[in-house]
Amino acid sequence: MPAKIPANAASRALFEVLAARGLTVSAVARAAAISEGTLRAYRDTEGRGLNTRTLHKVIAAIGRLSGSPAPPELAPPELSGGEIIFPAGASPAAGLAPPGLASPAAREYTAAELVAPSAPRIPVRGTAQGGPRGAFVLTGDDIDYVRCPPRLATAQGIYALFIEGDSMSPRYEPGELIFVSPRRPARIGDDVVILCRDGDGEQNAYIKRLLRRGGDEIIAGQFNPALEIRFLAGEIETIHLVLRMANLYGY
Repeated sequence: MPAKIPANAASRALFEVLAARGLTVSAVARAAAISEGTLRAYRDTEGRGLNTRTLHKVIAAIGRLSGSPAPPELAPPELSGGEIIFPAGASPAAGLAPPGLASPAAREYTAAELVAPSAPRIPVRGTAQGGPRGAFVLTGDDIDYVRCPPRLATAQGIYALFIEGDSMSPRYEPGELIFVSPRRPARIGDDVVILCRDGDGEQNAYIKRLLRRGGDEIIAGQFNPALEIRFLAGEIETIHLVLRMANLYGY
């Protein structure tokens, strides 16, 4: 299958090398110990970049997998003590827009205040626009942290997302923040994040309403435009529950 042409001009040299050496995005991401979604977002989102540390990991992975060093034109800048990277456990300063957001509405987001290191908090996962049916990509990056709603203080695995696209409007608007649980079971009528693999083996995510379950498919709905969408059971990796206000605050 021919390699996908990068939409992001800045990423083309890198992905031309991957194609020439027969390397897949998923293989390079695994070897570099980074999220596959991070590489896909770099390829598919115009203007998106990789920080220096991640680029070093990717270049090293290309060399290991192909048995020869990456070409000189891909050489990343030297790592320095002045590099600005938000490590795990840190939070962007108040007023700074979280890096890597694709949604225009989400780009307007500004942190109201720092989350104290001792306070319960929830990571906001990075997203980028994806493919058809309102798909988007979970990059695997934690781009910010938000205060943990009281009823989630002991919950495990909770994460937050900025809404991409308007397929669920007016229930959710672009740039709106939602909280998601990968552990609580989803029931008919719940809003969910559906994680799928397409025919190329690439992961896409969808925010939809769970309508019906069949033997080999589930039927989900969206609001804008109003549609029922069928997902084959074989392409679904997992379904995560979008939490309601009552789950967050107890009313």
